[in-house]
Amino acid sequence: MALWDWLRPSKKSTADVSGEGTNPSASTAKPDTPEVVVYGTSEAARCVSVRELLTRQGFVFRDIRVDDDIGTRGWLQRATGDDALPKVFVAATCYGGYEDVHVMVTDGTFRLAVEGRLAEEEDELALLKRELTTESIVELLKRGEILALDEGGTETDVWAEPYAKPPVVYYEGAAETMARLPEIAHNIVERVRIGEIEVRWKED
Repeated sequence: MALWDWLRPSKKSTADVSGEGTNPSASTAKPDTPEVVVYGTSEAARCVSVRELLTRQGFVFRDIRVDDDIGTRGWLQRATGDDALPKVFVAATCYGGYEDVHVMVTDGTFRLAVEGRLAEEEDELALLKRELTTESIVELLKRGEILALDEGGTETDVWAEPYAKPPVVYYEGAAETMARLPEIAHNIVERVRIGEIEVRWKED
């Protein structure tokens, strides 16, 4: 089977794939959802952790071990731009490694990707970014977006870390409590309104 065939959405549950590393929960797979594929090694900590994370959250996935598979590892590096493992795909899209997927699982976007609804979420994000209201800034910062503020050519970033302990928002070079986020967002909107600053949402 060609490497690309592993990434195509499959009508066949991963329970039909025999051999070591097959996800034991695969019998619950929905036949019409995009296939999740995890490429990783057997013992590397992040590879073990991402498999445990997906299993714990109830996601069905095809588990492909590439410990000694130089060909597949080389293809992954060419396809994704780096050689770090694991690599988690939903259908033909790579969503990164353990840290990336952990964030997506936490904020719900990984489930949207698995359910084929991530495009709807992205459309909503685009709408929120165009609005530039207090509410939209609060929502986007909570979702992990970064807002760049340009004041006379000097640019600073605003971002939130809602899952930190304690949760914080960084504004004007200082860490503020998440309770101040609505106040900070309102302040940004007012500064834009009077022409004190220009803002843009940073791309990934």
